Amino acid sequence: MTKFERYEDKKLLPLQVHTSPDKHGFGDIEIYTPDNQPFEIIEIKHNVAIDKYLVFDIVKKTQNIPVNRYYILTTFVKNLSNFETEQVEKEVVDYLTKIKQALGLDIIVNGIISSLKYYLRFIDNYDEFIRIYTENLIIDAESSTEVKAFHIDDWQKILQKYGIKK
Repeated sequence: MTKFERYEDKKLLPLQVHTSPDKHGFGDIEIYTPDNQPFEIIEIKHNVAIDKYLVFDIVKKTQNIPVNRYYILTTFVKNLSNFETEQVEKEVVDYLTKIKQALGLDIIVNGIISSLKYYLRFIDNYDEFIRIYTENLIIDAESSTEVKAFHIDDWQKILQKYGIKK
């Protein structure tokens, strides 16, 4: 698969169980530097509107930790927005600007679907991506409690429906 220089010497930590709050890490997906410093964190919220309190929690959580970039992605959508109101969106954007200027911490808030649409365009070979994703999904099903057999079955049905070879 195509590599991005930004991630060249970084390591992706194993995904954690998502049945409890993030007690032992920073987010749902964590990328670290070779010297074990958090580099980029992704936190995914299900049906939770983005607000300044989510951002405040990130700032508090990363205090004194040299995180380069932190994503908050949500499945929440209301009137084509990931915020409850336009006023909340303005407050969050203003707060993010202040944080970037004061701390150098780049916090990106967005919807998960729009983020996936954006980043999937960087994949050069979708067949290879699907193959590797499927392999990883099966490994996760065998080694964790998160991915169940019915997830694998549903994924196989999706691949069949679209005529994608695994």
